Amino acid sequence: MKLRQRIGALLCATLLMLVVFGEKAHALGLEVQLLGDRLNLKAEQASLQEILLRLSDYGIRIQIEPQINPAVTASFENRDIQKALESILKGLDHVLIWESGQGTAGPAPKLAEIQVFRPGQKDLMRPLCKALTLSIARNLKDGSFYVKDEILIRLKPGADLSELLKLLQETGGVLVGTYPGLEIYKVRLPPGSDVSGLAEEIEKRGGAGTAEPNYAYPVPLTPREPDWTTLRLSYGDAYPHPKGSPIAVIDSGLRADAGLDKFVVASLDALNPDKPISDTGGHGTQMALIAAGVVKPMGAQSDSVAQTPIIPIKAFDENGFTSNFLLMESIDFAIKNGARVMSLSWGSETKSGFLSQTLESANTKGLIIVASAGNEPTGEAHYPAAYPEVIGVGALAPDGNAWEKSNRGDFVDLYAPGFAALPVGYKGDPGIYAGTSISAAFTANLIAGILSKNPKATKQEIMDALRKKP
Repeated sequence: MKLRQRIGALLCATLLMLVVFGEKAHALGLEVQLLGDRLNLKAEQASLQEILLRLSDYGIRIQIEPQINPAVTASFENRDIQKALESILKGLDHVLIWESGQGTAGPAPKLAEIQVFRPGQKDLMRPLCKALTLSIARNLKDGSFYVKDEILIRLKPGADLSELLKLLQETGGVLVGTYPGLEIYKVRLPPGSDVSGLAEEIEKRGGAGTAEPNYAYPVPLTPREPDWTTLRLSYGDAYPHPKGSPIAVIDSGLRADAGLDKFVVASLDALNPDKPISDTGGHGTQMALIAAGVVKPMGAQSDSVAQTPIIPIKAFDENGFTSNFLLMESIDFAIKNGARVMSLSWGSETKSGFLSQTLESANTKGLIIVASAGNEPTGEAHYPAAYPEVIGVGALAPDGNAWEKSNRGDFVDLYAPGFAALPVGYKGDPGIYAGTSISAAFTANLIAGILSKNPKATKQEIMDALRKKP
């Protein structure tokens, strides 16, 4: 890891420790709500950094000297954000940076960054790290996971932005993110909002566009298989093909000690873009090893594995969840950094029109997308594998037969080896692991090998070549 990355990681960890210390040291009572340029705040001995972290959820960048973290007690409603910050930052030097944004009556200034420092110590400021976990809720009607108090809205082509701004006024929502390629906007709603109900109401209205909860997905369980313990580890030569087609592995990240430095052409922590990529769970590192061709699954032909560059992307939080908006940002990063193949070793039965549209757009740009079919043989569609623009992959056991726990159905386009002896554990020790996650990552490796030999191969030609493989 580069020295600058190590320093960044240390600073991020230090800031998080300070916030945690502040939370433990005080009886934390905190409510923060930003409505346009008006702030509602209820804080009872809350740490300043925690208040600023809540404001960062509204898209405001925070720069602060790490040692600054006083307890704040304040209570006010509908106060001008500049005057509100002056009151809670009293005695501290601070700078507010404004950018031009879209208001209800046209262009208007929008608070973009808060800088907090002691007199003469501005050079000691560091970015305040975002929260490492998403706030997840579950819809009891359909079982889908989603991010609390967040909704995604897509404007219809040619729709006036004023319609969205009007809707934000009605719901008390705040625009906190955009995905320009598809005109999708992420909106933060007041605490306790009925996200699913609001999405349905927007759909009924028609008007400006369509809406969905910001759906969330868990990292799948990749079980260890003690019945295959007589099998041994099998590795490639650990030297990537110099002209390989990069594979984007969107998962839980990559461990620094995985030995894949020579394979990584770009990486991203989508939750903390300023932080070096990491992986506390291990699932993403396992998939990266397979996608890169360093670990060969059981039953794979010895000459089928290509040494391939990878673009690891950490899109899952420390609790093992990602969201549609994080995935959109991850896919955009993969495309901008030259990915030809994308490996998605996760999914659920939740169908999202927005994610499907995002993947369809990526597909039209030449990205070949592979996803795992799921580790329960329900026969039910498993997304994203079941989207038409995605190659859905089931798992084979080492003897070449279908793995008994692999999902199946019309959406499964092919089956591939799904057992591997991995030097990195997933929430446990290294060993033999099984699952369609492995099958998808391995299939991505095969596709990269095909594209390295024939960069202009079409998706149909790739499918034909995969189906011919023994």
